[in-house]
Amino acid sequence: MATQSAPAGISKRRVPLRKPMTPDDLADARVREALGETGRCEWAQRHQGLMQYHDDVWGERPANDDEFFERLLLEIFHAGLSWTLIWNKHQGIRDAYDGFDINAVAAYGSADIARLLDDPNVIRSERKIVAAIENARTVQEIQDRDGSFQHFLLGLPSGLNGKINSLKKTFRFMGPGTSRGFLESAGLVAPPHHDYCFKSGRDVWSAA
Repeated sequence: MATQSAPAGISKRRVPLRKPMTPDDLADARVREALGETGRCEWAQRHQGLMQYHDDVWGERPANDDEFFERLLLEIFHAGLSWTLIWNKHQGIRDAYDGFDINAVAAYGSADIARLLDDPNVIRSERKIVAAIENARTVQEIQDRDGSFQHFLLGLPSGLNGKINSLKKTFRFMGPGTSRGFLESAGLVAPPHHDYCFKSGRDVWSAA
């Protein structure tokens, strides 16, 4: 992933990813505004790949159940690791998990687990790999019961804590941080865009 060269006046600090705005973020944003740059969350200004993720993916509506499942798995793989690492490996993970096809992943067996553990392009955690497979099977059950994964997600309890608790009870490897990350990524709750970001203040699609 290409790192963007920072203009003069921008701090050289490490910027937390997908986190609420800090005073340092605002100071850097004012420099960028003076230079005529588009306002977006500062963490997304510093890497070309993260800019694309921020602009086109984060908080945007997934097109289908497989895309909801993709965002669920990426958040599980993210647990305990940096988001930059996950997004750098995103295409490799997509290829290894059959494009995040729910039915394909649900059918994985011991040979697939061994294959994934040997693949340097994915997150080689056996617990996370097994969770991905079992969660695919859970999504299949949800689809059979509710008609679609999206329909289930839109029916989650109101309020952030209610949604998080429901996800924790339903899926494996879904702690509070992972659950919240998924909800924000899929636009089921509002992501913490910085106040000066061009995406700030938008209604999430799921509230329409």
